[in-house]
Amino acid sequence: MQQGRLNTWLTFTSVLPEKLAHFPVGANRKTKTTAGAGVEWRFFKANASREFSFHDLHGEIHSLMDAVEVLREVTAVHSAQPVVVLDEFDRMLDPKERNLFADLVKQLGDKKVPVTFFFTGVGETLSELLGAHPSAIRQFETVNLEKLDWTARWEIARKAADEFGVHIDDAICVRLAAVSDGYPYYVHLITEKLLWRLWEEDEVVSSVEWPQYHAAIRDAIESINGELRRPYEKATRHRGEEYEEVLWAAADSDYLDRHLKDIYTSYGYVMRQLAHRAEHLSYEDFTAVVRKLRSPSCDEILAVSKVHNIQKNGWITYRENLLRGYVRMQAESKGVELLGEREAPKPTIHVSGGRGKSGTYFGPSIPKGVHLGKSRR
Repeated sequence: MQQGRLNTWLTFTSVLPEKLAHFPVGANRKTKTTAGAGVEWRFFKANASREFSFHDLHGEIHSLMDAVEVLREVTAVHSAQPVVVLDEFDRMLDPKERNLFADLVKQLGDKKVPVTFFFTGVGETLSELLGAHPSAIRQFETVNLEKLDWTARWEIARKAADEFGVHIDDAICVRLAAVSDGYPYYVHLITEKLLWRLWEEDEVVSSVEWPQYHAAIRDAIESINGELRRPYEKATRHRGEEYEEVLWAAADSDYLDRHLKDIYTSYGYVMRQLAHRAEHLSYEDFTAVVRKLRSPSCDEILAVSKVHNIQKNGWITYRENLLRGYVRMQAESKGVELLGEREAPKPTIHVSGGRGKSGTYFGPSIPKGVHLGKSRR
């Protein structure tokens, strides 16, 4: 198995025992039991003093019904209604393994086992995330979490800087918001590195300057989670500059899925910012690089888009959407600005009445000059 592709190991029978190991009573260890009356189940033991003994559940759960019985016993020894959280569920690549979790929730509902599951992951629809039969889907309530809007992104940085009496210029806020791709993780990381840069200055700083911002971007790249860094490095190391440039182009939009022709327009926009790169790829050579970036040798960092598990020919997406923010930081560190074509002031919307004497509402609009379309014009 290739390094960096550990998520292909995520299966129903490997993930569930790991999650149960995090229950306070400890599914992966045995504890001392005292003499006295008690109850013994297939997987657990409990006596009157509520001391528990657990088998190691790895290798114990072989089927869906095994999992149901384990969770039934958990409800007897844990609490009135245990909660199991499965974060980043979209990293489980095999749709058959995802389906088993959907079937498990349906079986728990049918048998009235009081366990609540929370699944979090990136997907356009619940069917895309769980890929289950409608009878299983009915067991779920979906909560759609949108990415942070532009105002929310830069307000995180502004509020942190305000605590230290530091001003961040509007143009820098726009760049920070664009690079973050709407993920709080990246906003917090870049802001943290920016504040450390200001702290290390020889003199007291009252306003953020561009060199400090760019240094913070480089610091954020250095400290990024290895799981996010690894696919990018594998896809670009010991390869031509065009591999990085194509990856940057693929991240140049708020759309997660884009057609190859639209990405090629972004590639042209990227290359216009690289004066030292005189030679540009033809469309045929560009698509060849994209095919290579979809291959195992590049850790399949790009993938064919899917809707309802049906591949869309000519449509490309990132294998893991969180990678897009890391890619944007890499582009920013090399002097390539994605999403924003020109400097923009704080966005304003003019409205009539009710919003102050000036009639101007400072709201969460898209900054002027920010590219949101699928293709560059």
